[in-house]
Amino acid sequence: MNRFIQSAAALALSLTALSGGAQTYPNKPIRVVVPFPAGGPVDQTARALGAKLSASLDQPIIIDNKGGAGGLLGADAVAKAPADGYTLLFSSAGALAIVPHIVASMPYNPQKDLTAVTQALKVPAVLVVSATSKYRTFADLKTAATGAASQVNYASAGSGTTPHLQAELFKREAKLNINHIPYRGAAPALTDLMGGQVDMAVIDIPVVLPFIQSGKLRALAVTNAKRIPVLKDVPTVGELGFPKAEAYNWYGMLAPARTPPDVIAKMYAAVGAALKSPDLKQQFEQQGVEVVASKPEEFGSFITAESERWGSLAKAVGVKLD
Repeated sequence: MNRFIQSAAALALSLTALSGGAQTYPNKPIRVVVPFPAGGPVDQTARALGAKLSASLDQPIIIDNKGGAGGLLGADAVAKAPADGYTLLFSSAGALAIVPHIVASMPYNPQKDLTAVTQALKVPAVLVVSATSKYRTFADLKTAATGAASQVNYASAGSGTTPHLQAELFKREAKLNINHIPYRGAAPALTDLMGGQVDMAVIDIPVVLPFIQSGKLRALAVTNAKRIPVLKDVPTVGELGFPKAEAYNWYGMLAPARTPPDVIAKMYAAVGAALKSPDLKQQFEQQGVEVVASKPEEFGSFITAESERWGSLAKAVGVKLD
């Protein structure tokens, strides 16, 4: 009898161990939804991060580009996914802090249907003009863009995008009289900017840095609080006298609401370690962006504050999603 009890107990322990092992997160591939088309800076960051996470978590990280409606479609897909940690969102500010304020109705509530994992990066923007532009400094541009006679215009990646609202913030704080020319994406906007069809743009540094470094664009200001090493000769908006024009895009990871806290904690730790790895850290520094790796609760509070900030500006400007 004692042997039977001992054997049964051993079997029970073995089954328990197997069951626990099956529940260990992660034990299957993880899908990371990027709510924008492939090839952009958010997608490139997600893929670099995914490669690190795949190695550290010992599971494939599948990047799923689900673009459309300013990031709304991809974010909605994650908000409605099972809350098990196997479907995550890697997004910039637009889908979470801007789009909810500029669409007629939302299919999800960013505050209730998603939970923050970590803010990965802080991404300053750069005010740029063509390398052949007559505006060699911000003072030149401001002179031309002051008063009713101004004919200065600016390009954006589309109505309601981060470049649109960043330029509108600069317009308000610097009291510029500039006209918005929306494009369907940053690529055509920059093509026309470099060709002289539009005068200026305020766009995330990873997007414009290669064109600045190749001599096709001229940087007049950065929206960072301090100068950026890769653009050390370019003044900040604060140095120009407009500290309230300081603004950032940001990239971060989120999960469906009700995802278990231990899963959130494990993913937060894994993403933080990946972001601080020497090669990724160097890559981000070369792009002029800053690693944040904030705690989930810090990122959640930050999203709320950013939503209020950009939402109020979008309402004042009367922005609607194209």
